[in-house]
Amino acid sequence: MKKVIIIGGGFAGLSAAVELSSAGFRVTLIEQRRFLGGRAFSFFDKNTGLELDNGQHILMGCYENTFRFLEKIGVTDKLYFQKDLCVDFLDTTGTAYRLSCLPLPAPLHILSGILRFKAISPSERIRMLNMAKGVLFSNATNSSHDLTITEWLKRLGQGEKARETLWDIITLATMNEHPDKSSAAIFRNVMKKAFFSLRRNSRIVLPVVPLSRLFAEAAEIYIKKNGGSIEKGIAVSALLTGNNSVSGVKLKDGRVFRGDYYISAVPYYSVQRLFAGTGFSGTAGFLGTELNSVPALQPSPIISIHLLFNTPLTEHTFVALLNSPIQWVFNKEKIFRDIAYRGLLSLVISGAHEYIDVPSEKLVEIALRELKKVIPATSTARLLSCKVIKERHATFSPQPGVDKFRPSQKTSIKNLFLAGDWTDTGLPATIEGAVLSGQKCAKAIVST
Repeated sequence: MKKVIIIGGGFAGLSAAVELSSAGFRVTLIEQRRFLGGRAFSFFDKNTGLELDNGQHILMGCYENTFRFLEKIGVTDKLYFQKDLCVDFLDTTGTAYRLSCLPLPAPLHILSGILRFKAISPSERIRMLNMAKGVLFSNATNSSHDLTITEWLKRLGQGEKARETLWDIITLATMNEHPDKSSAAIFRNVMKKAFFSLRRNSRIVLPVVPLSRLFAEAAEIYIKKNGGSIEKGIAVSALLTGNNSVSGVKLKDGRVFRGDYYISAVPYYSVQRLFAGTGFSGTAGFLGTELNSVPALQPSPIISIHLLFNTPLTEHTFVALLNSPIQWVFNKEKIFRDIAYRGLLSLVISGAHEYIDVPSEKLVEIALRELKKVIPATSTARLLSCKVIKERHATFSPQPGVDKFRPSQKTSIKNLFLAGDWTDTGLPATIEGAVLSGQKCAKAIVST
Protein backbone atom coordinates (compact mmCIF):
# COMPACT_ATOMS: atom_id res chain seq x y z
CA MET A 1 0.00 0.00 0.00
CA LYS A 2 1.51 3.32 -1.07
CA LYS A 3 1.79 6.14 1.45
CA VAL A 4 0.96 9.82 1.04
CA ILE A 5 2.05 12.56 3.44
CA ILE A 6 -0.17 15.67 3.41
CA ILE A 7 0.89 18.91 5.11
CA GLY A 8 -2.09 21.11 6.02
CA GLY A 9 -5.54 20.26 7.34
CA GLY A 10 -7.85 22.72 5.62
CA PHE A 11 -10.37 21.95 2.89
CA ALA A 12 -7.58 21.32 0.35
CA GLY A 13 -5.62 18.89 2.51
CA LEU A 14 -8.68 17.09 3.86
CA SER A 15 -10.30 16.66 0.45
CA ALA A 16 -7.07 15.19 -0.93
CA ALA A 17 -6.77 12.91 2.10
CA VAL A 18 -10.35 11.65 1.80
CA GLU A 19 -10.01 11.03 -1.94
CA LEU A 20 -6.75 9.16 -1.53
CA SER A 21 -7.99 7.16 1.46
CA SER A 22 -10.95 5.97 -0.55
CA ALA A 23 -8.59 4.96 -3.38
CA GLY A 24 -6.60 2.66 -1.10
CA PHE A 25 -3.64 4.87 -0.19
CA ARG A 26 -2.39 5.11 3.39
CA VAL A 27 -2.55 8.78 4.31
CA THR A 28 -0.80 10.72 7.05
CA LEU A 29 -2.04 14.30 7.44
CA ILE A 30 -0.03 16.80 9.48
CA GLU A 31 -1.61 19.99 10.83
CA GLN A 32 0.38 22.44 12.95
CA ARG A 33 -2.71 23.71 14.80
CA ARG A 34 -4.57 21.61 17.33
CA PHE A 35 -7.65 21.53 15.14
CA LEU A 36 -8.50 20.92 11.51
CA GLY A 37 -10.34 23.21 9.13
CA GLY A 38 -7.75 25.71 7.92
CA ARG A 39 -9.44 29.07 7.41
CA ALA A 40 -12.93 27.57 7.81
CA PHE A 41 -13.47 26.47 11.39
CA SER A 42 -15.65 27.07 14.41
CA PHE A 43 -14.80 27.62 18.07
CA PHE A 44 -16.59 27.99 21.39
CA ASP A 45 -16.94 31.60 22.47
CA LYS A 46 -16.16 31.91 26.18
CA ASN A 47 -18.58 34.81 26.71
CA THR A 48 -21.69 33.17 25.26
CA GLY A 49 -20.83 29.48 25.26
CA LEU A 50 -21.94 29.36 21.62
CA GLU A 51 -19.98 27.69 18.86
CA LEU A 52 -19.16 30.47 16.40
CA ASP A 53 -17.76 30.27 12.89
CA ASN A 54 -14.54 32.18 12.28
CA GLY A 55 -16.33 33.48 9.19
CA GLN A 56 -19.65 32.90 7.47
CA HIS A 57 -19.31 30.80 4.34
CA ILE A 58 -21.83 30.76 1.50
CA LEU A 59 -21.72 27.77 -0.80
CA MET A 60 -23.41 27.62 -4.19
CA GLY A 61 -25.09 24.84 -6.09
CA CYS A 62 -22.19 24.81 -8.57
CA TYR A 63 -19.78 23.57 -5.87
CA GLU A 64 -19.85 20.06 -7.36
CA ASN A 65 -16.44 19.03 -6.02
CA THR A 66 -17.29 20.28 -2.53
CA PHE A 67 -20.55 18.35 -2.49
CA ARG A 68 -18.77 15.24 -3.70
CA PHE A 69 -16.32 15.58 -0.80
CA LEU A 70 -19.07 16.24 1.75
CA GLU A 71 -21.17 13.37 0.42
CA LYS A 72 -18.23 11.00 0.72
CA ILE A 73 -17.77 11.86 4.40
CA GLY A 74 -21.53 11.66 4.95
CA VAL A 75 -22.54 15.21 5.91
CA THR A 76 -24.71 16.55 3.09
CA ASP A 77 -27.66 16.39 5.50
CA LYS A 78 -25.96 19.28 7.32
CA LEU A 79 -26.54 21.63 4.39
CA TYR A 80 -29.54 23.80 3.48
CA PHE A 81 -30.18 23.93 -0.28
CA GLN A 82 -32.41 26.58 -1.79
CA LYS A 83 -34.91 25.22 -4.30
CA ASP A 84 -34.19 28.15 -6.62
CA LEU A 85 -31.99 31.19 -6.20
CA CYS A 86 -33.67 33.78 -3.98
CA VAL A 87 -31.93 36.66 -2.22
CA ASP A 88 -33.51 39.49 -0.24
CA PHE A 89 -31.87 42.91 -0.32
CA LEU A 90 -32.40 45.62 2.27
CA ASP A 91 -31.61 49.19 1.32
CA THR A 92 -30.44 51.61 3.98
CA THR A 93 -33.34 53.82 2.92
CA GLY A 94 -35.64 51.19 4.42
CA THR A 95 -36.78 49.57 1.17
CA ALA A 96 -36.71 45.79 0.61
CA TYR A 97 -36.13 44.08 -2.73
CA ARG A 98 -36.00 40.46 -3.83
CA LEU A 99 -33.99 38.74 -6.53
CA SER A 100 -36.03 35.62 -7.17
CA CYS A 101 -35.53 33.25 -10.07
CA LEU A 102 -38.37 31.34 -11.69
CA PRO A 103 -38.01 27.55 -12.06
CA LEU A 104 -36.87 27.80 -15.69
CA PRO A 105 -33.90 26.19 -17.44
CA ALA A 106 -30.62 28.10 -17.26
CA PRO A 107 -29.93 30.82 -18.24
CA LEU A 108 -33.60 31.78 -18.51
CA HIS A 109 -33.98 31.44 -14.74
CA ILE A 110 -31.39 34.11 -13.94
CA LEU A 111 -32.74 36.36 -16.69
CA SER A 112 -36.21 36.05 -15.12
CA GLY A 113 -34.76 37.10 -11.77
CA ILE A 114 -32.96 40.12 -13.23
CA LEU A 115 -35.97 41.32 -15.21
CA ARG A 116 -38.12 41.28 -12.03
CA PHE A 117 -35.46 42.84 -9.75
CA LYS A 118 -37.06 46.16 -8.86
CA ALA A 119 -34.03 47.65 -7.12
CA ILE A 120 -33.04 49.07 -10.49
CA SER A 121 -35.05 50.69 -13.27
CA PRO A 122 -36.60 48.69 -16.14
CA SER A 123 -34.17 50.17 -18.68
CA GLU A 124 -31.19 49.19 -16.50
CA ARG A 125 -32.62 45.68 -16.14
CA ILE A 126 -32.75 45.35 -19.90
CA ARG A 127 -29.11 46.46 -20.13
CA MET A 128 -28.22 43.88 -17.49
CA LEU A 129 -29.15 41.20 -20.00
CA ASN A 130 -25.95 42.13 -21.85
CA MET A 131 -24.19 40.19 -19.10
CA ALA A 132 -25.54 36.98 -20.59
CA LYS A 133 -23.91 37.77 -23.92
CA GLY A 134 -20.68 38.76 -22.21
CA VAL A 135 -20.51 35.60 -20.11
CA LEU A 136 -21.61 33.12 -22.73
CA PHE A 137 -20.04 34.42 -25.90
CA SER A 138 -17.08 36.69 -25.17
CA ASN A 139 -13.58 35.28 -25.50
CA ALA A 140 -12.02 35.44 -22.02
CA THR A 141 -8.50 35.85 -23.35
CA ASN A 142 -9.49 38.88 -25.40
CA SER A 143 -12.45 40.61 -23.80
CA SER A 144 -11.95 39.93 -20.10
CA HIS A 145 -8.33 38.88 -19.59
CA ASP A 146 -6.38 41.50 -17.64
CA LEU A 147 -9.45 43.68 -17.28
CA THR A 148 -10.93 44.56 -13.92
CA ILE A 149 -14.53 43.54 -13.35
CA THR A 150 -15.54 47.20 -13.35
CA GLU A 151 -13.90 47.74 -16.75
CA TRP A 152 -15.52 44.62 -18.15
CA LEU A 153 -18.97 45.54 -16.84
CA LYS A 154 -18.69 49.02 -18.36
CA ARG A 155 -17.84 47.44 -21.71
CA LEU A 156 -21.04 45.40 -21.36
CA GLY A 157 -23.06 48.58 -20.81
CA GLN A 158 -23.61 48.10 -17.08
CA GLY A 159 -24.33 51.45 -15.43
CA GLU A 160 -23.29 52.55 -11.98
CA LYS A 161 -26.65 51.67 -10.41
CA ALA A 162 -26.61 48.12 -11.78
CA ARG A 163 -23.02 47.64 -10.66
CA GLU A 164 -23.56 48.96 -7.13
CA THR A 165 -26.88 47.20 -6.61
CA LEU A 166 -26.09 43.72 -7.88
CA TRP A 167 -22.79 43.03 -9.61
CA ASP A 168 -20.61 44.56 -6.87
CA ILE A 169 -22.35 42.46 -4.20
CA ILE A 170 -21.88 39.29 -6.27
CA THR A 171 -18.25 40.24 -6.84
CA LEU A 172 -17.50 40.73 -3.15
CA ALA A 173 -19.32 37.51 -2.23
CA THR A 174 -17.54 35.34 -4.79
CA MET A 175 -14.16 37.06 -5.16
CA ASN A 176 -13.66 38.68 -1.73
CA GLU A 177 -12.34 41.73 -3.49
CA HIS A 178 -13.66 44.99 -4.90
CA PRO A 179 -14.64 44.93 -8.58
CA ASP A 180 -12.12 47.62 -9.50
CA LYS A 181 -9.36 45.32 -8.22
CA SER A 182 -10.67 41.93 -9.41
CA SER A 183 -10.00 39.87 -12.51
CA ALA A 184 -12.84 39.84 -15.02
CA ALA A 185 -11.52 36.56 -16.46
CA ILE A 186 -11.93 34.72 -13.15
CA PHE A 187 -15.28 36.42 -12.50
CA ARG A 188 -16.53 35.34 -15.91
CA ASN A 189 -15.65 31.72 -15.02
CA VAL A 190 -17.65 32.05 -11.81
CA MET A 191 -20.64 33.64 -13.52
CA LYS A 192 -20.70 31.05 -16.28
CA LYS A 193 -20.56 28.12 -13.87
CA ALA A 194 -22.95 29.54 -11.27
CA PHE A 195 -25.61 31.31 -13.31
CA PHE A 196 -25.40 30.26 -16.95
CA SER A 197 -25.01 26.47 -16.91
CA LEU A 198 -27.54 24.57 -14.80
CA ARG A 199 -30.40 26.09 -12.82
CA ARG A 200 -29.43 24.26 -9.64
CA ASN A 201 -25.91 25.71 -9.84
CA SER A 202 -27.11 29.18 -8.82
CA ARG A 203 -28.79 28.06 -5.60
CA ILE A 204 -27.35 29.30 -2.33
CA VAL A 205 -26.31 26.55 0.06
CA LEU A 206 -25.63 27.16 3.75
CA PRO A 207 -24.16 24.91 6.46
CA VAL A 208 -26.80 24.33 9.15
CA VAL A 209 -24.16 23.47 11.76
CA PRO A 210 -20.96 25.28 12.79
CA LEU A 211 -18.15 24.79 10.29
CA SER A 212 -15.97 22.36 12.25
CA ARG A 213 -18.99 20.11 12.73
CA LEU A 214 -19.77 20.31 9.04
CA PHE A 215 -16.60 18.79 7.63
CA ALA A 216 -13.50 18.69 9.85
CA GLU A 217 -14.73 16.12 12.37
CA ALA A 218 -16.34 13.89 9.74
CA ALA A 219 -13.30 14.02 7.47
CA GLU A 220 -11.03 13.02 10.35
CA ILE A 221 -13.26 10.04 11.16
CA TYR A 222 -13.34 9.00 7.51
CA ILE A 223 -9.56 9.18 7.10
CA LYS A 224 -8.92 7.15 10.25
CA LYS A 225 -11.55 4.54 9.32
CA ASN A 226 -9.73 4.05 6.05
CA GLY A 227 -6.39 3.39 7.70
CA GLY A 228 -5.01 6.92 7.73
CA SER A 229 -3.59 8.93 10.60
CA ILE A 230 -3.66 12.60 11.59
CA GLU A 231 -1.02 14.51 13.52
CA LYS A 232 -2.38 17.73 15.06
CA GLY A 233 -0.61 20.43 17.06
CA ILE A 234 2.81 19.83 15.56
CA ALA A 235 4.61 21.77 12.83
CA VAL A 236 6.86 20.53 10.06
CA SER A 237 10.43 21.66 10.66
CA ALA A 238 11.96 20.45 7.41
CA LEU A 239 11.35 18.60 4.19
CA LEU A 240 13.97 15.92 3.58
CA THR A 241 15.11 15.76 -0.02
CA GLY A 242 17.37 13.74 -2.24
CA ASN A 243 17.61 12.53 -5.83
CA ASN A 244 15.36 15.36 -7.01
CA SER A 245 12.50 14.17 -4.84
CA VAL A 246 11.06 14.47 -1.36
CA SER A 247 12.19 11.61 0.87
CA GLY A 248 10.56 12.56 4.16
CA VAL A 249 8.96 15.13 6.44
CA LYS A 250 10.63 16.01 9.73
CA LEU A 251 8.45 17.35 12.55
CA LYS A 252 9.52 19.78 15.25
CA ASP A 253 9.49 16.98 17.82
CA GLY A 254 12.10 15.11 15.76
CA ARG A 255 9.88 12.44 14.26
CA VAL A 256 10.22 11.71 10.56
CA PHE A 257 7.39 10.55 8.30
CA ARG A 258 8.19 8.99 4.96
CA GLY A 259 5.90 8.35 2.05
CA ASP A 260 5.78 7.68 -1.64
CA TYR A 261 4.03 10.98 -2.40
CA TYR A 262 3.80 14.34 -0.67
CA ILE A 263 1.19 17.10 -0.86
CA SER A 264 1.76 20.61 0.43
CA ALA A 265 -1.68 22.00 1.32
CA VAL A 266 -0.52 25.09 3.19
CA PRO A 267 -1.56 28.68 2.34
CA TYR A 268 0.40 30.61 -0.27
CA TYR A 269 1.98 32.85 2.37
CA SER A 270 3.48 29.80 4.13
CA VAL A 271 4.60 27.70 1.20
CA GLN A 272 8.01 29.29 0.62
CA ARG A 273 8.88 28.95 4.29
CA LEU A 274 7.99 25.25 4.08
CA PHE A 275 10.39 24.72 1.19
CA ALA A 276 13.20 26.91 2.54
CA GLY A 277 16.47 25.00 2.72
CA THR A 278 15.35 22.19 0.45
CA GLY A 279 17.04 23.54 -2.66
CA PHE A 280 13.69 23.30 -4.40
CA SER A 281 12.52 26.87 -4.02
CA GLY A 282 15.49 29.01 -5.07
CA THR A 283 15.83 30.69 -8.43
CA ALA A 284 17.91 27.77 -9.66
CA GLY A 285 15.89 25.19 -7.75
CA PHE A 286 13.50 22.70 -9.24
CA LEU A 287 10.47 24.60 -7.94
CA GLY A 288 11.93 27.99 -8.79
CA THR A 289 9.49 28.61 -11.63
CA GLU A 290 6.49 27.50 -9.58
CA LEU A 291 7.26 29.21 -6.29
CA ASN A 292 9.12 32.38 -7.20
CA SER A 293 5.85 33.90 -8.42
CA VAL A 294 3.99 33.21 -5.16
CA PRO A 295 5.09 36.46 -3.41
CA ALA A 296 3.17 38.33 -6.13
CA LEU A 297 -0.06 37.05 -4.56
CA GLN A 298 -1.56 39.63 -2.22
CA PRO A 299 -4.05 39.06 0.63
CA SER A 300 -7.64 40.22 0.79
CA PRO A 301 -9.23 40.32 4.28
CA ILE A 302 -12.68 39.43 5.61
CA ILE A 303 -14.22 40.74 8.81
CA SER A 304 -16.99 38.87 10.63
CA ILE A 305 -18.99 40.57 13.36
CA HIS A 306 -21.09 38.37 15.63
CA LEU A 307 -23.77 40.28 17.56
CA LEU A 308 -25.94 38.56 20.18
CA PHE A 309 -29.13 40.42 21.09
CA ASN A 310 -31.67 39.69 23.81
CA THR A 311 -34.37 39.08 21.22
CA PRO A 312 -34.67 38.01 17.57
CA LEU A 313 -34.52 41.01 15.23
CA THR A 314 -35.55 39.66 11.85
CA GLU A 315 -37.41 36.84 10.14
CA HIS A 316 -34.92 36.79 7.29
CA THR A 317 -32.56 33.82 7.17
CA PHE A 318 -29.99 36.00 5.43
CA VAL A 319 -30.05 39.31 3.61
CA ALA A 320 -27.75 41.41 1.45
CA LEU A 321 -27.42 45.09 2.32
CA LEU A 322 -27.40 47.86 -0.27
CA ASN A 323 -25.42 51.10 0.16
CA SER A 324 -23.70 49.78 3.27
CA PRO A 325 -20.15 48.75 4.23
CA ILE A 326 -21.78 45.56 5.57
CA GLN A 327 -22.62 43.24 2.68
CA TRP A 328 -24.45 40.40 4.41
CA VAL A 329 -26.41 39.68 7.58
CA PHE A 330 -27.00 36.07 8.64
CA ASN A 331 -29.62 35.02 11.18
CA LYS A 332 -27.90 32.12 12.94
CA GLU A 333 -31.00 30.93 14.81
CA LYS A 334 -32.80 30.49 11.48
CA ILE A 335 -29.80 28.92 9.74
CA PHE A 336 -28.96 26.48 12.54
CA ARG A 337 -32.62 25.95 13.50
CA ASP A 338 -31.45 26.12 17.08
CA ILE A 339 -32.99 28.38 19.74
CA ALA A 340 -29.65 28.45 21.54
CA TYR A 341 -28.62 30.93 18.83
CA ARG A 342 -31.70 33.09 19.36
CA GLY A 343 -30.83 36.74 18.69
CA LEU A 344 -27.45 36.02 17.08
CA LEU A 345 -26.67 37.88 13.86
CA SER A 346 -23.43 37.41 11.93
CA LEU A 347 -22.37 40.29 9.68
CA VAL A 348 -19.78 40.13 6.92
CA ILE A 349 -17.46 42.72 5.37
CA SER A 350 -15.66 41.18 2.37
CA GLY A 351 -12.65 42.76 0.70
CA ALA A 352 -12.28 44.62 4.00
CA HIS A 353 -9.04 46.48 3.26
CA GLU A 354 -10.20 49.83 4.59
CA TYR A 355 -11.67 48.33 7.78
CA ILE A 356 -9.09 45.73 8.78
CA ASP A 357 -7.18 48.15 11.02
CA VAL A 358 -10.28 49.79 12.50
CA PRO A 359 -10.58 48.89 16.23
CA SER A 360 -13.12 46.17 17.01
CA GLU A 361 -15.16 48.54 19.21
CA LYS A 362 -15.53 50.95 16.30
CA LEU A 363 -16.53 48.12 13.95
CA VAL A 364 -19.31 47.12 16.36
CA GLU A 365 -20.52 50.73 16.36
CA ILE A 366 -20.56 50.73 12.55
CA ALA A 367 -22.42 47.42 12.52
CA LEU A 368 -25.08 48.65 14.94
CA ARG A 369 -25.50 51.87 12.99
CA GLU A 370 -26.02 49.98 9.74
CA LEU A 371 -28.40 47.48 11.31
CA LYS A 372 -30.60 50.24 12.68
CA LYS A 373 -31.07 51.55 9.15
CA VAL A 374 -32.36 48.25 7.78
CA ILE A 375 -33.77 46.49 10.86
CA PRO A 376 -35.46 49.15 13.06
CA ALA A 377 -35.92 46.68 15.95
CA THR A 378 -32.17 46.98 16.54
CA SER A 379 -32.79 50.36 18.23
CA THR A 380 -34.79 48.84 21.09
CA ALA A 381 -32.96 45.54 21.43
CA ARG A 382 -30.21 45.04 23.99
CA LEU A 383 -26.79 43.89 22.80
CA LEU A 384 -25.67 41.06 25.09
CA SER A 385 -22.35 40.17 23.51
CA CYS A 386 -20.21 40.90 20.46
CA LYS A 387 -17.26 39.22 18.79
CA VAL A 388 -15.22 40.67 15.92
CA ILE A 389 -13.05 38.31 13.89
CA LYS A 390 -10.53 39.72 11.44
CA GLU A 391 -9.06 37.33 8.89
CA ARG A 392 -6.27 39.39 7.35
CA HIS A 393 -5.22 36.59 5.00
CA ALA A 394 -8.68 35.23 4.34
CA THR A 395 -8.02 34.86 0.60
CA PHE A 396 -5.60 35.95 -2.05
CA SER A 397 -6.66 39.03 -3.98
CA PRO A 398 -7.83 37.89 -7.46
CA GLN A 399 -6.38 40.86 -9.32
CA PRO A 400 -6.24 41.03 -13.12
CA GLY A 401 -3.52 38.75 -14.45
CA VAL A 402 -3.20 36.89 -11.15
CA ASP A 403 -3.53 33.47 -12.78
CA LYS A 404 0.01 33.66 -14.13
CA PHE A 405 1.25 33.61 -10.52
CA ARG A 406 -0.78 30.52 -9.54
CA PRO A 407 1.20 27.26 -9.83
CA SER A 408 -0.17 23.95 -11.07
CA GLN A 409 -0.94 21.16 -8.62
CA LYS A 410 1.72 19.07 -10.34
CA THR A 411 5.28 20.26 -9.77
CA SER A 412 8.65 19.58 -11.37
CA ILE A 413 9.34 17.25 -8.43
CA LYS A 414 7.77 13.96 -9.46
CA ASN A 415 6.44 12.98 -6.00
CA LEU A 416 5.46 16.46 -4.78
CA PHE A 417 2.12 18.19 -5.35
CA LEU A 418 0.65 21.56 -4.36
CA ALA A 419 -2.90 22.01 -3.08
CA GLY A 420 -4.74 25.13 -1.95
CA ASP A 421 -7.31 27.59 -3.24
CA TRP A 422 -4.40 29.75 -4.43
CA THR A 423 -3.14 27.16 -6.92
CA ASP A 424 -4.26 27.07 -10.54
CA THR A 425 -7.95 26.16 -10.42
CA GLY A 426 -9.45 28.91 -12.58
CA LEU A 427 -11.58 29.87 -9.58
CA PRO A 428 -11.23 32.56 -6.91
CA ALA A 429 -10.22 31.61 -3.36
CA THR A 430 -13.34 29.66 -2.42
CA ILE A 431 -14.07 26.41 -0.64
CA GLU A 432 -14.77 24.92 -4.06
CA GLY A 433 -11.35 26.02 -5.30
CA ALA A 434 -9.64 24.50 -2.27
CA VAL A 435 -11.47 21.18 -2.62
CA LEU A 436 -10.86 21.08 -6.37
CA SER A 437 -7.12 21.56 -5.85
CA GLY A 438 -6.99 18.72 -3.34
CA GLN A 439 -8.91 16.41 -5.63
CA LYS A 440 -6.64 17.32 -8.55
CA CYS A 441 -3.63 16.31 -6.46
CA ALA A 442 -5.29 13.03 -5.51
CA LYS A 443 -6.23 12.29 -9.12
CA ALA A 444 -2.67 12.96 -10.26
CA ILE A 445 -1.28 10.58 -7.63
CA VAL A 446 -3.79 7.84 -8.38
CA SER A 447 -2.94 8.01 -12.08
CA THR A 448 0.85 7.76 -11.59
